Amino acid sequence: MALSTEQKDKLQLAQDALGLKIRNELQKHRLQQAQVDSAAGDDAVADELSHDAVSQYLHEHGEWQALLRAKARLAENVADICIECGAEIPFARLEAEPTAERCIACQEALEAEQHRLHQHQHSSM
Repeated sequence: MALSTEQKDKLQLAQDALGLKIRNELQKHRLQQAQVDSAAGDDAVADELSHDAVSQYLHEHGEWQALLRAKARLAENVADICIECGAEIPFARLEAEPTAERCIACQEALEAEQHRLHQHQHSSM
């Protein structure tokens, strides 16, 4: 079932708000990185702060990429279609997670597989 015009408008507003949030977080990251870069003192502390900043940046960058994909899917009128199985993604899910690309069943399967792989990585070390 295709999204109604009202649903598309709501989803676009949610995506726009998310975009502003991500841009603000990326700007904060730039300011924090500048502070780390200019900080004098213990190299270990600076390395830890830098590692945390890079991790946060990568997370935000991933969110930005997901947002760009979601915006493209909305423009193509497929925002409510699961990329894995083709099932409908309920609008309530899209409202809660404007960048959702998978139905709940496929998302749960993906997360279970990621968890399994993560557990396997740690147990094989």
